Amino acid sequence: MTRNTLATLATSFAALMIGAQTASADAALILVQSDYAELDDVSGANQASELAQIAEDAGFEVTASLDSDVRDAADAIDDFRRDAEDGERVMILISGHILSDGSNTWLLTNEAEDVSRFNIGSMAVPLGPVMEIASDFPGQAVLMMAGSGEDADTDDLLPVETIDAAQGVSVFSGRIDRLTDMTEDMLLVPGLSLAEIAEEAPRGVEASGFISPATAFLPAGDGSFTVIERTVQDPQDAFWVVARTMDTAEGYDLYLEYYPDGLHNGEARAALRQLESDAQNADEMAEAALELNRAARRQVQRNLSLLGHNPRGIDGIFGPATRSAISGWQGANGYDQTGYLDAPQLRQMTEAADARAAQLEAEAEERQREQDRQDRAYWNQIGQGQDEAGLRAYLERYPDGLFADVAEARLEQIESEKIANARAEERLFWSRAREEDRATSYRAYLDRYPDGLFVDNARARLQALRDDRNRDQLIAQARDEEREVAGNPVSRLLVETRLRTLGYELSGVDGEFDGTTRRAIRRFQRSRGLDVTGFVTQDTMVRLLG
Repeated sequence: MTRNTLATLATSFAALMIGAQTASADAALILVQSDYAELDDVSGANQASELAQIAEDAGFEVTASLDSDVRDAADAIDDFRRDAEDGERVMILISGHILSDGSNTWLLTNEAEDVSRFNIGSMAVPLGPVMEIASDFPGQAVLMMAGSGEDADTDDLLPVETIDAAQGVSVFSGRIDRLTDMTEDMLLVPGLSLAEIAEEAPRGVEASGFISPATAFLPAGDGSFTVIERTVQDPQDAFWVVARTMDTAEGYDLYLEYYPDGLHNGEARAALRQLESDAQNADEMAEAALELNRAARRQVQRNLSLLGHNPRGIDGIFGPATRSAISGWQGANGYDQTGYLDAPQLRQMTEAADARAAQLEAEAEERQREQDRQDRAYWNQIGQGQDEAGLRAYLERYPDGLFADVAEARLEQIESEKIANARAEERLFWSRAREEDRATSYRAYLDRYPDGLFVDNARARLQALRDDRNRDQLIAQARDEEREVAGNPVSRLLVETRLRTLGYELSGVDGEFDGTTRRAIRRFQRSRGLDVTGFVTQDTMVRLLG
């Protein structure tokens, strides 16, 4: 919850519960060091200004010193002392790097550096005199401490976050934002006892010193504040009125936090659901304003896939899987996970996906160059296909290689020559085996003609059939996936056009996947490190579109 929301809610609540206030001659000192020249900065500048305004609105004469040197800070304390002489109570806030030697305590000012117990007096404000001023107002003095807890790189001085209270002084220590909340919401509420403030103080705020259940910092009817009749008698009802008036998720959440079993819990949760629905409608409208057509939605799905968020399809339909992928991308990039895109998100996603696609393509080109180099080297190694054994070895290693067409044509020629030279009986037997194309047929040929003309052909085909059985499941899965990814003529034309653009040879671009198309797909898959199936899987389509 933001500080502004808390302040708004607290101010509205106070207006409902307290009412108008009259002027006071009481004094407040805001002594804050936030912006250090050499030491680490400390948060507090914004809260110091806010607390000064809160105190001034409550009728205090405020003296504020923000990021001052020693002289200016000391002058501010002296001004505060004079203002306090005619008042009834004092309120003091001290924030910054606070150090102690066990006996004395100092607030380091903005010029502090290389601090030690021997030079600290020249770059820090002693807090003992401030406590002495507070002790002149027993029961009506509040000192708030927000020490940084950091040691300022000194071995003989220790950081402290509070200070021993003089008799009659109430000390509250904690983070400055929470002390500011406590001041606005509780300390300046007339009639609220110091013990009640200590008990209900924000988490992390510690109380010490004079904490009385019978004494309020601003007693009701003390002349400084005029208490009027409460607009709402029950504090819970007052809180609910404010939350409902604000009508924000923060307000309703705060009501539920303060009153987990409150009378208006059902209404608060219903209001939160309505706000969430309104926010979703706004998200949907922001995406609708992008006017994404089917092609643009496919591009979004492709981008998500490239960036590691699987939309379970590239079909241009934003179903639950795509919405989940969008939410995942939003969360990974610091956006609210709405599942709907707006213009800046779409632009960032597209730029990131394009960069990733370019990276993948560069890697693929390098891989393809290396594969082609090895392909040519092996072709030369086997004598550029001058014998049958070399041709078969080449096709076994590079079934879709640069010289696959040449190798297959030469093997067909060799087989034709064998058939022409074979005896009629063996030719007939081999022709039947080829026609049946079963492992049993080829084994039968080898049994009958162990030294026949087609022994190498039979053994090569048996090995291919064994390999095919191992790939059957992978091929079947890829074939089914292609029906989903590229099952219509438009998608197939897109695939063929992209393959030809990338330099792969095709017999035509007609939406029909023939043998040359399947070979081009296999070569593309091999160059991209994908499963080599010859069918367009989702991963293949993503890389093609890239």
